[in-house]
Amino acid sequence: MPKLDFSEKRILIIDDQRPFLALLKGVLGSAGAKSIVATHSCESALTFCRKEKFDFIICDLHLGGNKKNGFEFLEEVRQRRLIHPATVFMIVSADAQRPMVLGSLEKQPDEYVVKPFSQAQLVLRLDKAYQRKLALAPVYTEMFADNYPAAIKQCKAIIDGDSRYQEVCGRLLAELYWHCGQYQAAQQWLDSYAENTTRTWLTVAKAQTALYLQHYPQAIELANLALKKNNLLVEALDILAQAWFALDNQVETEAAITRAIKMSPLSFERHLKACTYARKNGQLDKIIHYSQTIWECSKRSVHRDLSHLCSHIRSFLDVAEECQEERQRLRYQQEALYTLQRYRHAETLLRSDDEFDFDIFEALVKARIDFQNGKLFSAKQNLTLAQSTIQTRVDSPPFTLLPDSIANLLDLGEFEDAESLNKILAKSSKILDDNTSARLQQATRKNAVQKESFQKYNKEGIALYSEGKFDAAYEAFTTAQSFAPVNVGITLNLLQCSIRLLQKTKKPDSALLASSRKIYRQLANTTMLAKHQEKLNALSADMQEYL
Repeated sequence: MPKLDFSEKRILIIDDQRPFLALLKGVLGSAGAKSIVATHSCESALTFCRKEKFDFIICDLHLGGNKKNGFEFLEEVRQRRLIHPATVFMIVSADAQRPMVLGSLEKQPDEYVVKPFSQAQLVLRLDKAYQRKLALAPVYTEMFADNYPAAIKQCKAIIDGDSRYQEVCGRLLAELYWHCGQYQAAQQWLDSYAENTTRTWLTVAKAQTALYLQHYPQAIELANLALKKNNLLVEALDILAQAWFALDNQVETEAAITRAIKMSPLSFERHLKACTYARKNGQLDKIIHYSQTIWECSKRSVHRDLSHLCSHIRSFLDVAEECQEERQRLRYQQEALYTLQRYRHAETLLRSDDEFDFDIFEALVKARIDFQNGKLFSAKQNLTLAQSTIQTRVDSPPFTLLPDSIANLLDLGEFEDAESLNKILAKSSKILDDNTSARLQQATRKNAVQKESFQKYNKEGIALYSEGKFDAAYEAFTTAQSFAPVNVGITLNLLQCSIRLLQKTKKPDSALLASSRKIYRQLANTTMLAKHQEKLNALSADMQEYL
């Protein structure tokens, strides 16, 4: 095999330590490299990757506190397709701690080298990785183009040929079958291999395939077998957690995911699953910790999204809602507000390009807290403030804030507005995470009976009113209001009906008169949406003589 010629290759190196950056640049120069770009941060490296394609990227794992690290950079350039399929990505690290090593290897860099190393070692590892990438280039090219059936065909061609990379390609073929949903084909392919102690990947792959096929006992058996061969196989623990979760075994699910997180705590996806498991098990307090880790992991990564911060703040209120003791409930509510204020002016948020308005979110959070504390009128005021701000500041409700808006509207009996926002949510191409979906589903289930009853009596009242049967309409509207006490629409309907009843007699009923005055003053002191304010203004002229 001819020696790799570095003189024609473009190389990008990233390290925050200037001495090592200069040393690495010198080592590569001595190996023949002529085109080397060196930078101190992943942010600037992203800029370089947008402008040109590199043959090799050598990135240090740790690049300073609160800055994007090596495997976060690797994940981002791959997801954003800023590197060519044939590019060799090497992570360099002096950190031999298990969590960092496993976290890095989970992102599957082409090479992982621990400092210190010699020039010969570096060149040899780069050469091997390059030859492997070159041999599998037809597969990676098709994968890069999202043409997975063609990638499977190329993979089979390499396996059928006389290639030293048949084993690597065999493992890749199983993953391609998974991606295409061809789980039976994956199982048949993996069963064609002979089991041996060196093929731990095979046992894990068989376990993953069994999981996809919903053969959960078999997946558990194979994952445990893989862990006996190598107790550091964190992916086997993930399979165990998913299989036990599917079998509704809460104890084993928690044991597996806890062990996986302890072994490799930097996985964004793993903590998302942990949140799902914890919610199913009713362990809402654990979601607070998991959701915080998700937010912290996402801040510097390609997963960065302020919805993760919202989920974390929301998790405090989820726990507060289940608290029986007032003191505990207030403590969690205060934690939510404290966390909200702590991140409100954070540098991360100032750089945000999300459609996110902190004033709106804060009003929604306060509305939920007021509702939990039984302060319905205050909750309604905060919710209306959020709705009004959305209407004045943005063209359409931001996706991130839709779930909180809908849930609050349902809790406060504004069912029509909730349905309107639900339609917007359904049309969105974005997908809610499990925690946010759970909050929305809980609010929907909790208010289903009230919603049905409210709509029934409100509809009945409107029909009776249109027929001029104001006494019966008044009773229907009153019943509807009992299911949604702070619903502005039904309160306006009740006032309108009251005025018609007052106008029917020369001497109005004193109880009805007092009730009408109370309703009117309540509405007059309520901050409401423009559509409701217009109706109140129209009713005010008729109401003046009764004040």
